[in-house]
Amino acid sequence: MDRWIKSLSARSEFVFVLVLAFAWPVLGSLTAVAYPQPPTPIDGAGLASILSLEIPVLAVLAVFLSLRGWNLARLGPAPTKTDLPLGLALAVLTAMLFWLLQALALAFGLSLPPVDEAVPVASDIGWPMRLAASVVNGFYEEALVCGYLITAMRERRSTWTAIHLSTAIRTAYHLYQGSVGVISIVPMGLLYAWLYARTGRLWPLVVAHIVLDVWALSLPS
Repeated sequence: MDRWIKSLSARSEFVFVLVLAFAWPVLGSLTAVAYPQPPTPIDGAGLASILSLEIPVLAVLAVFLSLRGWNLARLGPAPTKTDLPLGLALAVLTAMLFWLLQALALAFGLSLPPVDEAVPVASDIGWPMRLAASVVNGFYEEALVCGYLITAMRERRSTWTAIHLSTAIRTAYHLYQGSVGVISIVPMGLLYAWLYARTGRLWPLVVAHIVLDVWALSLPS
């Protein structure tokens, strides 16, 4: 098995990683668009299901990619003490960008539901579950949709091709959030992918994503 994994082409590796990491979330998101239903509040069981999907996938991909010569160092420098303030600043910038785009949409007559109605959150979720889901999901998304994807693609394609594909995949698995998700995820995806491609630093993106997830899971419904 080890020898077979090592013999795979770079394209096969790329497809395997993206399919394993994002096929199910993208399929679920597209199904929600095709068969719309009233938003179901995110609860503890929902967050547990996210953890039960993302943790095993991360474990499988860690083994698979290590056999292929990948490690965290290939995704960027190790965490430093500056990553926390940079990540916090990026989270604030992302929120401000989202609010600005919401205001522009309203100015042009587009009616957007409030975030807490588009993606409602149950009020009885414990903080350990909120934090665990935010940490795991923040690392999962940024390490794969930015770190791996852009690093792998720009070795063979242009940086902007990698940025656009990263943004497209990120948007695809957030389509279930409707117009609110699209208007926030597209600019966020472009910004985060561009920052990673420009700086090569993963951890500020992870910190920002964790902060934004904690904020989203703390909104009153």
